Amino acid sequence: MNAILITILSGLSFFIGYLITLFVKNKKKLTVFSVAFSFTVIVGLILFDLSPECFELLSNKWLIVVSILIGILLLKLLDFFLPDHSHDESNKKNHMQHIGLISAIALFLHNIIEGTAIYTTSLANIKLGLIMAIGVSFHNIPLGIQISSLIKNKTEKIIMISLLVLSSIVGVIFINIFKITLNDAVIGVLISVTLGMLIYIAFFELLCEVKENIKKKETLLAFVLGLVVIILTQLI
Repeated sequence: MNAILITILSGLSFFIGYLITLFVKNKKKLTVFSVAFSFTVIVGLILFDLSPECFELLSNKWLIVVSILIGILLLKLLDFFLPDHSHDESNKKNHMQHIGLISAIALFLHNIIEGTAIYTTSLANIKLGLIMAIGVSFHNIPLGIQISSLIKNKTEKIIMISLLVLSSIVGVIFINIFKITLNDAVIGVLISVTLGMLIYIAFFELLCEVKENIKKKETLLAFVLGLVVIILTQLI
């Protein structure tokens, strides 16, 4: 039971990010801040967490590359099913909504994998599992802010945040129901696919928005705080 509670803790951090957006009055500045903040955190996640883990779990480097490309292509395909978007000022609202939706979808998969890892770690060592959950939460809070500030439709926002909160225990439920054994190869492929998705979000969606607002003080503050979060997660 303790292992399940610790796993749920990491998912609840998305909800904390949502609550923060409720207390910020200037939504435009929050959007600028959250995009730059989440870009910094995602890049840190890519460089210092997911990439090293992929190479640690998978010895076949080509399998890593193919899995990353699959992740990128999956999100590219989603462009055909999600609302139309462009980077033009006239269609800015739809574009920001689009970023929020694909981020939520990618993070849903990512959090299933992380939740499974936290749960299995907690079963073996409750203290290590708790530390891992806290580290994951540092990543999830700014991402919760990003999604909550970009998705303007209140119903869609609540649904996406709720799914992200629940995603932490989806993997745990499947493991216990179907008695699934996850080996390093399977986990490595799943993490590599997630890595590809986050690369797409960071460099094909968020980066253009960051460059557009690069001189704003909200962006510079987001970079600094994002780096602090990255450093803290590496120290924990």
